[in-house]
Amino acid sequence: MFDSLSIPEARPIVWLKRSFVAVIVALLAIGAVSSYRAYVQVQRLELSAPSLMTAGSAVNALVVSSGRTFVDVQVELIQGSHSEVLFVMRVPGNELGFFDPRSQRAAKTEVLSREVLSKFQPGRARIRAVATGRPQWMRLPPPTLREVEVQIP
Repeated sequence: MFDSLSIPEARPIVWLKRSFVAVIVALLAIGAVSSYRAYVQVQRLELSAPSLMTAGSAVNALVVSSGRTFVDVQVELIQGSHSEVLFVMRVPGNELGFFDPRSQRAAKTEVLSREVLSKFQPGRARIRAVATGRPQWMRLPPPTLREVEVQIP
């Protein structure tokens, strides 16, 4: 009397349902990776400079970003309350930032001129690099900061 009268689904409908589930699972996995990349936008920031800054000294900056969006980097020479921006660079993001998990790299080397160093007094100073990402999901990640202590003769 209570025998099951369910009609089995056609084979193409079963395969269609399975393919929809597979696509949804793949998009959820990509979204999980992308959400981490939106949270951690600056993966690495390296700053190097010689300890004695003379005319012709090179300041190097290397930035690795998650590629989700672009990252701005500003490098400046600071002594007391006086500071000079040495250079600014932008690390581009991937064209399809949500789907493309590749990281982006940018490096720049700036050679200091005598004119820049003449604006500073002899003594201790520091070179600061600040990498700032972009707002993602109504959250601006904190800037990544690196400093190197130098001596100006």
